[in-house]
Amino acid sequence: MSDRQHTFARLRIDPDRPDPRKLAPAVDALRRGEVIIYPTDTGYAFGCALSSSKGISELRRLKGIHAKHQKPLTMMVENLNDMGRYGVMSNTAFRVVRRLLPGPYTIVLKATSDVPRAMKNRAQEVGMRLPDHKVSTMLVEHLGEPLLTGSVTPGEDTPELEDPQELESRYAREIALMIDAGHIWPEPSTVLRFDVSGDIEVLRAGQGRFLETPT
Repeated sequence: MSDRQHTFARLRIDPDRPDPRKLAPAVDALRRGEVIIYPTDTGYAFGCALSSSKGISELRRLKGIHAKHQKPLTMMVENLNDMGRYGVMSNTAFRVVRRLLPGPYTIVLKATSDVPRAMKNRAQEVGMRLPDHKVSTMLVEHLGEPLLTGSVTPGEDTPELEDPQELESRYAREIALMIDAGHIWPEPSTVLRFDVSGDIEVLRAGQGRFLETPT
């Protein structure tokens, strides 16, 4: 993002009792197609509206995930109905997902036609999250559509990106707004891939517990 005529805002939010009115500038930025940083149950993340091709392109740049990359992009959804709308979910997958969510899991499914082409990986998959986090949930609800999301992962030279001040120093020229919910130590989600038959593959073991042979 160019810093020409660029402004940056930092919203301080109580993560336990977020005020919906304080999230209004973040929702407005997302509706303009901007990328923001916001808190989740697994750390801070970049986010943009699913309907924004400009936002998707910018988020890909920030994450270094090019089109047709093997890794799918992920969206935050409001409920399980949305997950079924954007991903092909077998009965087995639905039973497992219903038991696990909301929580620190990323569910990888074959994408439906409702998923923008710019979001899919080369295997035509999409990741979805339904977090157990009040700010994330409220943000998606007020936006009225899924939120494309990607964790802000620290590099070797930035070991403390759980600190909002460090995030601002690093990204203020590249994003529109940051929702500051205090220090959040990043703990990655558990990533589960479901194929169309319901078979499950653990792509990454994270903070979410998962039994490999769920019933």
